[in-house]
Amino acid sequence: MLDRSTHTSPASPGRADVTDLLLGVTATAAGRDTQTPVTPTGRAARRAAGTTPARRHAGHSAQNGDTGPKGRPARAAARGGAAGESSSLSGLLEDPGPPEPPRRSRAWFAKRGAVLTLSIGLVMALLALPVVAGAGLFAKASADHFMGLPAELLTPPLPQNSQILAADGSVIATLHGEQNRVLAKPEEIPQVMRQAIVAIEDSRFYEHGGYDSKGMLRALLRNSESGDVQQGASTLTQQYVKNVLLQNARTPQEREAAIDTSVSRKLQELRYATTLEKELSKDEILVRYLNIAYFGDGAYGVGTAAQHYFGVNVSQLTLVQAALLAGLVQSPSRYNPVLNPKDAMKRRNDVLDRMVTSKFISTTQAEGAKQMPITLNITSGSSVDSCAEASVIAPFFCDYVRTELLASKALGDTQDERDRQVYEGGLQIHTTLDPKVQAAAQAAVDATVGKGNRVSATEVIVQPGTGNILAMAVNRDFGDDASKFQTKLNLATHAGFEPGSTFKAFTMAKALEEGYGLGTQYYSPACVIVEEFPLGGRGEEGGDQCANEGYSNAEANEAGTFDMSEATWKSVNTYFVQLLADVGVMPTAELAKRLGIPDSTYDGLQSGLGPSFGGLTLSQQMKISPLVMSNAYATFAAGGKYCTPRFVTSATDSSNKNVDIAPPPNCTQAIDKRIADTVASVLAGVVTRGTGTKAAIGRPAAGKTGTNDDFTSAWFIGFTPQMASAVAVGDPRGNSSDYALTNVQADGKTWTHVYGGDLPAIIFSRTLKPALQGVPVVPLPKADPKTAQGTKSGLQNPDKVPAPTVTPGVILGPDGQPLPGQTPITPQLPGQPGDGQTNPFDQNPDQDGNGQGPGPQ
Repeated sequence: MLDRSTHTSPASPGRADVTDLLLGVTATAAGRDTQTPVTPTGRAARRAAGTTPARRHAGHSAQNGDTGPKGRPARAAARGGAAGESSSLSGLLEDPGPPEPPRRSRAWFAKRGAVLTLSIGLVMALLALPVVAGAGLFAKASADHFMGLPAELLTPPLPQNSQILAADGSVIATLHGEQNRVLAKPEEIPQVMRQAIVAIEDSRFYEHGGYDSKGMLRALLRNSESGDVQQGASTLTQQYVKNVLLQNARTPQEREAAIDTSVSRKLQELRYATTLEKELSKDEILVRYLNIAYFGDGAYGVGTAAQHYFGVNVSQLTLVQAALLAGLVQSPSRYNPVLNPKDAMKRRNDVLDRMVTSKFISTTQAEGAKQMPITLNITSGSSVDSCAEASVIAPFFCDYVRTELLASKALGDTQDERDRQVYEGGLQIHTTLDPKVQAAAQAAVDATVGKGNRVSATEVIVQPGTGNILAMAVNRDFGDDASKFQTKLNLATHAGFEPGSTFKAFTMAKALEEGYGLGTQYYSPACVIVEEFPLGGRGEEGGDQCANEGYSNAEANEAGTFDMSEATWKSVNTYFVQLLADVGVMPTAELAKRLGIPDSTYDGLQSGLGPSFGGLTLSQQMKISPLVMSNAYATFAAGGKYCTPRFVTSATDSSNKNVDIAPPPNCTQAIDKRIADTVASVLAGVVTRGTGTKAAIGRPAAGKTGTNDDFTSAWFIGFTPQMASAVAVGDPRGNSSDYALTNVQADGKTWTHVYGGDLPAIIFSRTLKPALQGVPVVPLPKADPKTAQGTKSGLQNPDKVPAPTVTPGVILGPDGQPLPGQTPITPQLPGQPGDGQTNPFDQNPDQDGNGQGPGPQ
């Protein structure tokens, strides 16, 4: 018979090896011990030294180092007779584990003979081998049956958490599914953790070849003594195999088969285990086991368990911590230190005792460790939404990335395939998010409006020329508890508010394309009726005609003749409605689409998008997300180049192979650079002299304010050459007057009404100042002279200009001018200085003019 105690195992099991294994004569793999850092213990080690141990006698404790009487004759010489058989059986019952109780008398063994016979019978039944006459036939039949079983165990990569990383490589969030697992590298797992798990789960791990017949008989005997399960019989290799089979199961039927306790399943488990022992080193098996084992409370793998229970990397585990974790794998719920601290303490101390018996630590070390309390630092478990964990620095960006990945066909054709890749694929997802910019945006929305406010403040920042999303901040915690002002509605990507007058920039861009210069003028009264945009039947019968059929400015006295620049700076509604009538609704909508405004924007229109929809330039009934608006304005900052929003720059899987979910920037020249530069130059005046002065950042910046009907929301969208930002403020409960931005408590004061030039502009300024700190100052582009001049300019509606006011007593000549010697007449138009009315722009330079007139705003 092959002596496996001194012979290195072959690449595949031979018939002699299998026969030995099945008969329980020997099941060691000493040839592997030289590959492991743990010194072999027990009989194999003593054989290698040329001695064999005597039986342990009562009163001789392993803890005090007494190993009993000195050696006996070699066991090999005694195997031929009955005495040899008795000696071999007693050897099988020896336990290198914790101290055994005092040795039983021979009379006691006689009484327990039936139990032992039954135990051996159970082993035979377990192996499902037919009882045949003669040991030779028995061994041959057993070997034939065993060798016919599949040997190669399919071991796909373990499910691993995926990580979302910022542009600088820092971790934004960790995505985990049902199994929260952080794979620990072999070099990270400390020796004390390896020793603890070996001591408590499989003390002969470095001696057997995957199947421990001695351990099985010992377990059967002890369990029969106690009447319940006191000791398991599976080796660490067998436990690893079982976990792999369970991991590979995809259907309920496959999972049921993986945990089946039938004889056939046990035989197959043994076949896999013995093959693995010949293909992998002991260290490799141990590391794989520690990474696949479940440690309770949603923590899979020792790396995750260390972080979850103690908040440390696995490499930093102490003796006390390692002993606690090692004790969990037998029954994670029973020994859960959070729910059952007393049981966990007792189990931990049992592990320490086993480590003493296995000579991994001294008695003094164990007693000192037992005096230590269980100190936990619990981090969020797998039951918590990955993006809602406290450690996540950008929860709404995390949610956006996750949503996009789960919809990406590059990660699988089916939703189930994509779910597995995202939650279990161990992806390293490198994103565009800039931690510095994100921190600035989050601080601005939190400080200006606050997390406990009924009003939400959302900011999205995009990089012009690439579409890279640099920040995504909301003054809300990501969660389900609305009473704590939490939300899982991603206000950064959700089309929840109308962007108001910010849409006027698109109307201006289309007008410039059509040849209208910046000198294009319209007389813009407080309220205007435009034939192209009929709005009859909106008011009460007999009321003001314009209130029923027209469009109005924010205030009744807001009127005058404006050119394109002035109308933009002061956000004059009636100017842009008339400009839209000349340019056309559908051409303007087509330009907006080139800048990323989706067709779904118009789904809420009562009559749909058509040539008669004059509310387009005011974005009436049109809800758009901050991400879309920020990216659209980035086009003006990038010289007319529109780039699809981009969130990922590269990604790898658990094997460090590239995952094709990170396309390069996708940019097109959406509008002519001369048009974009001219728009940018006009929008710069909004910050320096218009409704957005509170958005100033001490360097060139441009933007546009927006305030909606009934103050349902307020916006500021601005940019520098390096960053474009959209800030939206509103009550997320609804876009209606019931939740208007009136009497809002924010930024240390009460805001009677919130305009786009108020809180949104302040947030923009407070974000970009620190975000751009250390970034070179780059000037904004100047207007293209030919585009600014245009082919169409001057007053476009002279017939709408009211007659000049004549000073009483002045006599006019035939030409309409005063006779010689009288004061010349200076025409005065409503809303201009000298007409006896207050100029609203001098009174409130931050008001954007998209406010509350009698008509639609």
